[in-house]
Amino acid sequence: RMILGLGLLGSMAACQAAPAKTPASAARLASVQERLAPSRVPESLSADDAFAQARRYAMAEPNAERFELFAERASDVAILKPYIQYWRLRLRLADRRFDGDPSLDQAAELFLDKEATTIAGDMLRRDWMLNLGRRGEWARFTGVYSQWVLRDDTQVECYRLLGAASRGEPVGPEARALLLKQASLSDGCNQLLETFAGNGLFTRNDLTALLRGAMEFNSPSSLRRIGALLDLDLDRAINRPALQLASASGRPEDLVAFTRLARQDPRATAARLDGLGLNASDTAFAWSQLASASMRKLEPEALDWSRRALRADATDETWAWLARAALRGQDWKTLGAVIARMSPEGQAEPTWVYWQARALREAGRNSDADALMRTIADQHHFYGQLAAESLGQLTTSPPRAAPPSPPEMAEADNNPGFARALKFYELGLRFEGNREWNFQLRTMGDRQLLAAADWACRRQVLDRCVNTADRTTLEHDFALRYVSPFYRELRPAAEEQGLDPAWVYGLIRQESRFVMNARSSAGAQGLMQMMPATARWVARKLGVSGFRVEQLNELDTNLRFGTFYLRTVYDDLDGSPLLASAAYNAGPGRPRSWRATLPASVEGAVFAEIIPFNETRDYVKKVLSNTTYYSTLFTGKPQSLTERLGSVGPRIDTPTDTP
Repeated sequence: RMILGLGLLGSMAACQAAPAKTPASAARLASVQERLAPSRVPESLSADDAFAQARRYAMAEPNAERFELFAERASDVAILKPYIQYWRLRLRLADRRFDGDPSLDQAAELFLDKEATTIAGDMLRRDWMLNLGRRGEWARFTGVYSQWVLRDDTQVECYRLLGAASRGEPVGPEARALLLKQASLSDGCNQLLETFAGNGLFTRNDLTALLRGAMEFNSPSSLRRIGALLDLDLDRAINRPALQLASASGRPEDLVAFTRLARQDPRATAARLDGLGLNASDTAFAWSQLASASMRKLEPEALDWSRRALRADATDETWAWLARAALRGQDWKTLGAVIARMSPEGQAEPTWVYWQARALREAGRNSDADALMRTIADQHHFYGQLAAESLGQLTTSPPRAAPPSPPEMAEADNNPGFARALKFYELGLRFEGNREWNFQLRTMGDRQLLAAADWACRRQVLDRCVNTADRTTLEHDFALRYVSPFYRELRPAAEEQGLDPAWVYGLIRQESRFVMNARSSAGAQGLMQMMPATARWVARKLGVSGFRVEQLNELDTNLRFGTFYLRTVYDDLDGSPLLASAAYNAGPGRPRSWRATLPASVEGAVFAEIIPFNETRDYVKKVLSNTTYYSTLFTGKPQSLTERLGSVGPRIDTPTDTP
């Protein structure tokens, strides 16, 4: 009786009475169904392959007609059949031609009756709310929202605020705060913006703040949309900023042009600032954008410009870069002042809790610094470890929790979401599998999480084992959180290169989470995520003839090549695990150039935080945090992350042939 498997549009007539379709809608349905004859699907196509194709045309390349070619055969993958039903509805909900078709809402309700507690059901709630919000069906939207678990889509949140405003609720400040966090505006958030501006719920000052936020994110589309609401034509400021500034007179368009140019060449752009005629507020904001752009390029002017920007009306996106400029210059007073300008949420991030405490310590306020350090010292991450060390406690592994009991393991055995995740992994659809797996964890306590992690490890789904164990808050098992598979193969590969196995494990944990056939969007492969070009270079250095890129999926080859490359960049960068880890992620030339810009030697933690690439900064901190925990497990002794980080001094950038 499930209506969702009965053709492209899920006709209701075969199941129960439903509002009649319009003649045009019925004609479209008949036409589409006629074109999608089952004979077009090869009989030899397996159900698994059909499922992969159905997923392709539902998600990656949305095409309802092509989806239906594979949907019937794909439904034979019984454990994942709800996804076929969900994808069919998703395609309909996204198609504006069917807006207002009452059978669509009824089909969504019927699906949720059956799949209310699954992630497929929750994703349908999201897609349905996007449809309802687009149509302004606020009463039904509110009912669906109240059941929505994921809460992971800002466009849905924008529609929620639109609905609340339609009921007269005072949500202007919340809407402004939400829009300030958006790098670019979705259709729903743009509708929120235009509606609130048109109804007077956003003042001109609100719109000006949003325009500045778009400058911080360097989003041309958002600049244009917000500019139009302020009666500004920003095309020239966005596309030809130098021409705009040639006749500057303190207008908002000039500030937009200035920030665009500052991204390209902060030094040259700074010379223009005095002649722009900006008011004090815009001038402070201009300095903040100069400082953040300059810090991204690690220029020496970033610190002075950060000091000039302390009165700016900016978001945490900007203040984080100015804090890094103060760190790089070891100006603790300015660092404290910058962190104080962050939002409460920004100040509460462990990164800035730690560095604010350090600034307090440098100011002689040791008791205040210690109190702040204690708020994060029990957290198992880079800054939690550094905070603990600041209080005199080296990194240790917490006491190991009791192993899961048979009933706890039975609960994992009987979890249908875990079974669906395993099927996704079997099909090579790791993203869907991870999403299905993680949805099951959302309400679990520590004991359930440990059982789920153990269950995953026993089935060699090591990334889920690690990530699940990583979620516990009071009871921990670091043998699951920091698994060490392939030890018989990895240890000799590491020792052959004179590398600490703990470091190699720390790197692999971040690179691939021990997924043997992991492949990045850039083409990196295997446990140690070797790029094909780098692997060919290593093969030549090792004298390996006839090397083929496919060999990177072989355990021994991947470990041998990866450890050789890690040792190479380690030697190339003065034996610094910090710099070598950065080189492994971003290439050895970049950490060489970054250190060459240092005004003086800095502690390793400072260098890690001022890395200008967001991905590499996060990567380095996690690899070295991982390494320190692995070392505690392997040695049974407390370890120092600070010592492992060492210090980094300025050095002239010299060429290297290492890729």
